[in-house]
Amino acid sequence: MIKAIVGILLVMIVAIFLLPESDDVMVGAEFNSMPSCLASIQRSSGQKFDKLMKDTPDIVTGYLINGKQFICEKKQTGSKGIYYSGTYWK
Repeated sequence: MIKAIVGILLVMIVAIFLLPESDDVMVGAEFNSMPSCLASIQRSSGQKFDKLMKDTPDIVTGYLINGKQFICEKKQTGSKGIYYSGTYWK
């Protein structure tokens, strides 16, 4: 629950610091699982998935119904361990 809240806060913080003159705004955050990454993208974008381009355990990418791209990708570092990076454009 705490990780989900932190993930949502990260999305909001990233959105605040993006350039206002850009038509395509990128929003991203880190998650502890692929399902939480995907659910957060749908929830925070307010969009459902339209077309999946790649759907594997390590990466899910495709388009939202508004035509913008999204990606959830498994990452691993020595300090963070395994996590999932989620990004979408709005």
